Amino acid sequence: MARSKVKNILLLKQIHKAVAQIKKGNLEKALETLDKAEKSARSSKSTDALYYILFTRGGILYSARKYEDALETYEKALEVGGTLLEKDPENPDYQHYMGTTLSSMGNLLKTKGDSSRAAESYALSRHIYEKLFTQDPENSLFRTSAGENLNNYGTLLTETASYDDAEEVLNAAIEAYTKLLEEKPDNLGYQAELSTALSQLGNCLKQMDPERSEEAKEKLEKALEIQEKLLEDQQDNDKIKEAIDLTRERLEGL
Repeated sequence: MARSKVKNILLLKQIHKAVAQIKKGNLEKALETLDKAEKSARSSKSTDALYYILFTRGGILYSARKYEDALETYEKALEVGGTLLEKDPENPDYQHYMGTTLSSMGNLLKTKGDSSRAAESYALSRHIYEKLFTQDPENSLFRTSAGENLNNYGTLLTETASYDDAEEVLNAAIEAYTKLLEEKPDNLGYQAELSTALSQLGNCLKQMDPERSEEAKEKLEKALEIQEKLLEDQQDNDKIKEAIDLTRERLEGL
């Protein structure tokens, strides 16, 4: 959220307090603070802040596995984001709000096992970011968010055996992170996401067609190379270790 758009000082303090509580892991307290902040946002008609509050609450509820409450909250955030877009349809911040919310909603629906609705959310988010790229092709925030969405979308499509679509989406994710790494080659986050996309694509190709096993092996070996290099710099990172184990498992039999 563009905090500069929030004029109400009390509201700003409430939002900052909620963010601090989240960072400390005090999620219940953060939810209480966000409830107060929502009332302030509605009374002051601060629509930008209201979106941010709802989106943040949805993330907390998702983390707490309160999936139905989280879904309802994300839907409210989409309604508010839609209101902002109606007033200013070309505003890139508002489009980003919608793209991020739809992507998070896709993750939630995927977790709930609602694959068709998750795919729809991911596809809508992708469409929004493609439009944003035409307006601001060098914006790394938009490209990073798009890459994350594409990685998750491609994973879902692979899991539902939509291999042709998965291949196309994962190649788009690889393109997004390759572009980001051209600008910041030492960014470990971009490297990790690129390795995820490569590993997912290798897995997709492996399941898609036995005749593409060499191509699948090439993608997986490239992913593993990146992941092992990342582990050299982050030896206590359990997520990287899990990613390496998964990629090695996918390489078995190739």
